[in-house]
Amino acid sequence: MSETTLNNLITTLKTEAIDAAEKEAAVIIKAAKEEAQRILNDAEQQQQQLLNDAEKEGQATLKKGESALRQAARDLTVTLRNDLMQLLKGVLEEDVNTNFTPELLQSAMVQVVENIGSGTQLTLSADLEAGLADYVQQRLQTSKASVAIMTDSTLNKRIQISQKGQGWSYEITPETVSALLGEHLSGKWENLLKNAV
Repeated sequence: MSETTLNNLITTLKTEAIDAAEKEAAVIIKAAKEEAQRILNDAEQQQQQLLNDAEKEGQATLKKGESALRQAARDLTVTLRNDLMQLLKGVLEEDVNTNFTPELLQSAMVQVVENIGSGTQLTLSADLEAGLADYVQQRLQTSKASVAIMTDSTLNKRIQISQKGQGWSYEITPETVSALLGEHLSGKWENLLKNAV
C-alpha cells in the first residue's frame, strides 16, 4: 500500500469517525435538548400547579378569615347588646330604687286600695310606715274602702297588699317594679339596639 493510499485511508477513517462522532453528538444533543425541554415542561407544570394550589389555599384562608371576622363581629354585636341591656337594666333599677319613696307610694297606695276595695290589708316595712300609714288613712276617710295597715320589721323597703277574703297577696318592692318595667321596656330596648348596632 502506498503512502498516498494510506493517507487517503486515514483521511477517510478520520472523516468517517468525525461524521460518526458528529452524528452521535447530534443524537446526544437532540436527546439532551428533548430531556431539557421535558424537564422544563415538567418544572413549568409543577410551578403552575404550585401557583394554583397556593391560590386555592390563599382563597380558602381568606374565606376562613372573612368567616371568622363575620362571626367575631356577630359575637361582638351580641355581647355589646347584652352589655347595654345590662347597663340599661342597672340604670332602671337604680332609678326605681332612688325614687321608691314614701311620697311616691302615698298616692299609689290610695289608688290601689280604692280599686281593690274594702278588706285590703297593707303591711309596710318600718322605713316606709312613718308617714305612709297616716297619709293613706287620711285619704281613705272620704272613701268607702276600709284598710288595715300593719308594720313588719322583717320587711325592708317593701309593701305587701293582701285580700285575705280572696286569698291573694302581692308584694311591691323596688325589685318587682324594676322587673315589671324591665319586661315592658326590654322589647323596645332590644329593637332600639338591633336597629342601632
